[in-house]
Amino acid sequence: MVQAISSSVSAPGGASGGPSAASLQAQLQRFQQQLSDCVNCASAKTPEGKTAIREAAAKVSQVTQQLDALQNAGHRQAGAATDGTAPVGGAHRGARDGLGANIDVEA
Repeated sequence: MVQAISSSVSAPGGASGGPSAASLQAQLQRFQQQLSDCVNCASAKTPEGKTAIREAAAKVSQVTQQLDALQNAGHRQAGAATDGTAPVGGAHRGARDGLGANIDVEA
């Protein structure tokens, strides 16, 4: 039996800044289950079944790419927070290494 594939994939950059990782994980699980159902269906070898499998696989791929992009964006933001001009504890390290020791901070 061929089943209809839901096409409710959230697009990134929505009104709230895009889908959350949790919502993408939920979508991914749902689409993976639909793909599994299509592959294991008795009509999987029919033209309609093959089309349903391709559509389900495309949805899984799309959500996986969105999830990867979201995770990569999180890693870039975390890296940007630590890529500032001063390393963590930079003020103390600079004074300890003799760098910046002659800066008048009370001017």
